[in-house]
Parts: sequence; structure tokens; C-alpha cells
Amino acid sequence: MTEYRIDDLARQAGTTTRNVRVYQESGLLPRPQRRGRVAIYTDRHLKQLQAIVRLLGEGFTVKHILKFLTGLQRGEALVEVLDLADLGELVTAPWSRPLSQTMTREQLEARLGRLDAELLRRLLTSGVIEPTDVDNVYRVADTDQIDDLATLMSRGMPLAAMLETVTAVDKKLDEAAELLTRSGHAEVVRQRGPGWLPANDDELAWAADLVDAMRRVARRSAHASLNRAFDAAVRAELRQYRQGSDERETRRQDNA
Repeated sequence: MTEYRIDDLARQAGTTTRNVRVYQESGLLPRPQRRGRVAIYTDRHLKQLQAIVRLLGEGFTVKHILKFLTGLQRGEALVEVLDLADLGELVTAPWSRPLSQTMTREQLEARLGRLDAELLRRLLTSGVIEPTDVDNVYRVADTDQIDDLATLMSRGMPLAAMLETVTAVDKKLDEAAELLTRSGHAEVVRQRGPGWLPANDDELAWAADLVDAMRRVARRSAHASLNRAFDAAVRAELRQYRQGSDERETRRQDNA
């Protein structure tokens, strides 16, 4: 087994030692072995780190990856079923590939208007942007999201209110993802029994295909459900607005 020090590990994975430490602190990357004061990493660390770098390059954020892994860890069998390199292919294949890029604060403000400290904090905590090693330079996971926010702002919607909504929706989607993860684990247990682990490539492929199929179905179902719910909510709001308008007109006529 090849061993690496942190500089060698970062170089092999195409990232920085600072990022390696950040991934460790966030729980994405296991802690290294210790030999005195020297940290020793293995091929397993390199494999996971390369998958993390690849996922980040696909537009996922550290927050997204950590939440997904945390969900899997609640279903212990699935953690063993899929190693992180397989997870990288599994996560990215069925989903769209958002365009990510770095943007300066000035570039963000050109699209979103003046960003004070509170708005910057909200953009960061909502996951729309992430800090980089350079001051006032941020990584945007999905540039389309910036464009969407700018479009709504051009129609008079305040950025702070939109970010509050984004955070609330994100929380609901987190709950849905956790439900799906538990469902996936339950299905593995139902079909293979508690504590099952794959014994060969065919069994590994079966588990990967099950999770992949569930995610693709869940994505389409979520879109369909959201469309139905949005249509119903709009109709309800319009009815309420019309009722209020009719009541105001009635009062106006009574007072005339």
C-alpha cells in the first residue's frame, strides 16, 4: 500500500494541503494515521480525495457532499456497499451538470447589487457561494442560480427574502433526501437481510443500480410533485386575492 504525506496526497489529487485539512475538519475525509508527529495517508485517502475533487468540479458543494454522506452513514450497510469513488460516478451520472466558476465580490455585485456583510453571510450559509483562499473571491456552485436570483431581483424581489426562501426550501429537500436514504437502506435490508455486504462485483453492481434507480425516480417524482404543488398554491393565492378584492369592493360600495 502506497503511503503519502499531506503535500504528496494533495499534489496527487490536484488540490491543496489547505483543502485536505478543510475536508478532514468537515468530515469528508478520514483522519490520517499518525507516526509520531507525521501524518500518513493511504491509497484509500487518495481515492476519496480524488472523488471529492471530482464532485466539487461537477458543481456540488462541500455541504452537499457532506449531507449525502451523512445520510448514507445513517444506513450503515450502504456506506460499505459504495465506496466514495463509486459514489462519485453514481452521484454525478443521473443529474445535470451545473456550470460553476469563481467570481469576485465586484462581479457578484454587478449581478445582485450591493452586498453588505449580512447578505454575503446569507449567500454563504445558503450554499449559493463558497469562500476560496483569496479574499473577496468566491466559488459559485451554479452560475444559473445567480442568474435566476438576478432575474427575480429585476422584477422587484429583494435578495434577502429570496435567500430566506432558498434556505427554507433547502431544508425541506434535505428532509426528503434523508427519507430517500432511509428507504434505500430499508430496501437493501429487505432484499438482502440486516448487515448484508456485497461479496462480489455483481452484488456491488446490484446495490449501485438500486440506489441509482431510486435517485432517478425520486428526481422525476420531486419535479412532478413540485409542479403540482406550485400550481395548487398559485390557484389558492389567486382565489384568496380575488376574495379579498371582492370584499374590499363590497365595503367601498357600502360606504359610498
